[in-house]
Amino acid sequence: MLYLVLLLGIALWSRFAEAITWDFDDGTTQGWAAKESGAVGGPAEFNLFLGQVKDGVWTIDMSPSVAGEKYPTPSVQLVSPTIGYDSGLFDRVRVRLRTVHHRPTVGSFWLAWTNEHNRTAPGRDPADLFSNRFSLHGQVGFVYTTEWQEVELTLPVSDGEVARGDREVWEGLLRDIRPGFSLDWGERGVSRSAAEVVGWLEIDWIELTGVEELLLGELAPPSVEYFRFEGAGLFAPPVFSPIAPGLGGLIAEGAGVLTDLDGDGDLDMFSTWDDRGPGSDNPFVTGWAMALNDGQGAFETVRTEETEWVFYWDVQSGDLTGDGQDEIVLAHSDIAVWSIEPDLQIEVLTQLFDRRLVGLLDWDGDGAIELFVSDRTVVAGRALEVWEVEHGEWTATRLAVAENHAPDRIGDFTGDGQLDVLWVPLFGQANTWIVAGLEASPGEGNIVFESDAETHLSLLNAGDFDSDGQVDLLTPLERNPFEQNKGLLLWRGQLGGRMEEAVLYDERLFVRSPVVVRDLNGDGVDDWAFVGGDRASGIGVFVEWGGGLNPAKEVERHRLAGDGVQVLPGDVDGDGDLDLVVLNRLLGGVQVLKSSVSEQMTAVLTSSAARPAQHRLGDSYPNPFNPAVVLPLDLATDAAGVSLRVYDVLGRRVRQVWQGPLGAGSYRFTWDGRDEQGKAVAAGVYLYQVEVDGHTEAKKTTKLP
Repeated sequence: MLYLVLLLGIALWSRFAEAITWDFDDGTTQGWAAKESGAVGGPAEFNLFLGQVKDGVWTIDMSPSVAGEKYPTPSVQLVSPTIGYDSGLFDRVRVRLRTVHHRPTVGSFWLAWTNEHNRTAPGRDPADLFSNRFSLHGQVGFVYTTEWQEVELTLPVSDGEVARGDREVWEGLLRDIRPGFSLDWGERGVSRSAAEVVGWLEIDWIELTGVEELLLGELAPPSVEYFRFEGAGLFAPPVFSPIAPGLGGLIAEGAGVLTDLDGDGDLDMFSTWDDRGPGSDNPFVTGWAMALNDGQGAFETVRTEETEWVFYWDVQSGDLTGDGQDEIVLAHSDIAVWSIEPDLQIEVLTQLFDRRLVGLLDWDGDGAIELFVSDRTVVAGRALEVWEVEHGEWTATRLAVAENHAPDRIGDFTGDGQLDVLWVPLFGQANTWIVAGLEASPGEGNIVFESDAETHLSLLNAGDFDSDGQVDLLTPLERNPFEQNKGLLLWRGQLGGRMEEAVLYDERLFVRSPVVVRDLNGDGVDDWAFVGGDRASGIGVFVEWGGGLNPAKEVERHRLAGDGVQVLPGDVDGDGDLDLVVLNRLLGGVQVLKSSVSEQMTAVLTSSAARPAQHRLGDSYPNPFNPAVVLPLDLATDAAGVSLRVYDVLGRRVRQVWQGPLGAGSYRFTWDGRDEQGKAVAAGVYLYQVEVDGHTEAKKTTKLP
């Protein structure tokens, strides 16, 4: 039976021992966070409310819960840090609070929780989302005042069992508690402005206790380890550009791309979005947006359109036609290839039905990008096809067919310079993940992962991360439909097809984006970048220098406002460095973190006696190379304008390595063998050209397969 007691002022019951109390006296939230109470799943779970702790009081800004609402009703759910004690120790939760407003208001409060029985649906019932087995309703019509008041919820009795007819499941290891408050109902059907409702909620303390817990004596609050977002390092703090509400969509693994849309030589953005539409008959809408770059990394929306509603979009770009301009590939259950004209008009080049996008890359070394798709029309299976275009005619070549697998992605997963295909099991039909050659059937490939039970791996990336020639997989440690990916797990390939698990981050880390694996500082070693964090620390960009397996574990972190769902590397300010562009669905725009690699470049020779006698572009080394090459440059005098670029043999610019002034001295620039979009270029001959105050010099270098 549920008992509800409202206590005003001094507590009416005596404490025989100290309860677990979060009093915020250390100036932090002690691991607690505040979020939108009605948020369900994905980025909405991380619509965290801003607040501050001062003099032991946690003050929460309620404005995110009422923004843009015709009938604003401020509400919030508080989420505790991981508790880790048995539920049976506790029988009550108490909160001391008050509102910051000019009058009392009427609302309600409640409590939800997460234990070992509902960890796949935190704060909810995994069997029935409308069930109340993991929550308790408090008082309806509760009067909130501007004076301190205490609310108490008495919890169910734990009997150590979970029965089918249990009204509440208060059993097992307690992971978190989630008190919720609806602060100001107002009059039904009467519209009002957000300024008229409660704007702030103050929390003095939160207490979790019980008879069993008191008998044990004082239980300390669980320790909290924060992710530190120092905001200093190679990348500058993020700068926001608004683009479109809901930028990135619900599933943002491939929701946006950086590409030159208007032909002016810098990287612009094309991305999908989803948002709430007007009217109850059209609650969700999806669409796409184009945003142009001002050349310095600031983006401005120039075109946006609504599309038919789809659950997700996959967007990629590449020069499929060989005209030097990237096409946009927009895919869901079907695939469309668009050509973007300089005036931003769209020409649909082709449409492929019942196909899923697998990837874009140059597989035959001719410098042209091909389109790889999964043909879903195959009876009881999937086929891998490659589509090419010549003189406007699109043709397909079927490379391989599988009965119970589908091609998921293409890349060099073993570090041998050859392209592989990762085949994943169709739902309910297989339990093996296979890597095979590009034109080989899965039966000819190597099993890289096998599960005894039906398993769905949410792949964050795949490759040979430890350079041992074996396939490695990056996946979440665990996943649920609401908070999605938690923790980071490396499946390290071993000889004989075995996989060895290594936990890189435990379940306290929310992984909000795929993991980008790229050389971000030009040292020839791949780095990792992704969006992660937790509710108490906040969400931000993690940059792991040398990758997540680097023993030094050098990590640079930058806090983000809102939530990031995809990280796009690209040179958005034309200085030759790879910057990071983060799609932020909650804020409806991008946050740009500019790299300062070039600003930290120093001359090898600095003394006047050792200055070079003349400007000279040196021979690249190693030559031939793979994956990276050093491009030497000597400057006899200070130069106001230096431009170092890489071109292919057709004269198309591949990469701007450096743009800007340089002092006299000798320099060593590193090109990582990738283009402006961060894609590895094909093997072949490339020209690297330097222009120094109007004087031009060029040389050749060769990339190996």
